[in-house]
Amino acid sequence: MNVTPPEPPYGVIGLGLVGGSLARAIARTLPQARLVVVEPEPGARAAALADRITKDALDAPGPLLAECRLIFLCVPMQVLPTLLPQLAPHLHPEAILADVLPVKRPVEKLMAEALPAARWVGCHPLVGGRDPQGFQRSRPDLFVGRPVALCPRPGEENLAAGVGTVWAALGARPVVLPAEEHDRIVAVTDHAPYLMALALARVAGATPGAERLVGRGMEEALRLAGSSPSLVAAAVAENPFAPAVVRVLADELRRLADLAESDPAAFEAAATEARDARNRLVAD
Repeated sequence: MNVTPPEPPYGVIGLGLVGGSLARAIARTLPQARLVVVEPEPGARAAALADRITKDALDAPGPLLAECRLIFLCVPMQVLPTLLPQLAPHLHPEAILADVLPVKRPVEKLMAEALPAARWVGCHPLVGGRDPQGFQRSRPDLFVGRPVALCPRPGEENLAAGVGTVWAALGARPVVLPAEEHDRIVAVTDHAPYLMALALARVAGATPGAERLVGRGMEEALRLAGSSPSLVAAAVAENPFAPAVVRVLADELRRLADLAESDPAAFEAAATEARDARNRLVAD
């Protein structure tokens, strides 16, 4: 396949952690590519201009977006139904829209309803927690070495390949797969860890005196619970695979608790299996 990346200029709508980091990464890695950003918060727009990330910072979608061939949608799930109709008058016929939400099939359906003629590639950069401080914590190397899922509609794999060249230029590792398969897999690898962190935070928060004995392991386990609920919880709730996965995890936790209580040798064997599985999944 002859892969052609989308031509600049590029657009970034939403300057949170991911959107701000995307804008910074494009400005640093592809300095010849003109960048148009859209962000309603004036402080983030001013910072993007002051940091010379862009010369074009809009408070709402406008005519400048019509020049962009690739537009990253870095907004919460609940914002998309309002945003997409606003984009309609300002889309170039060859523009590709690329959201970065952590669930893909619901976005695919929403795109089909709101902008049926638009070209779309769902993206999901797996970069860890979603920092509620957003643009203040954004950095250009956020995507280096991290996988980014690319979920084209059937027959539009060439669009995903083109968008993937941009992600690869920013240091990410593109992985192309259907939207439904993405949602099934990340229910285990991304959404379940978030839900487990929420549960642990709620249990620990209800334990008197717990704050006096919080070690490094607990800090790491709770990190995802610090993600913005409006960004993450709203999207995870749209994934139909997530509840079943968490119930399977709950059963496994009960099994491990029973082993720890009644069969220390079997519990140690299960812990060894878990360590080996962890080592296959995670490269240190």
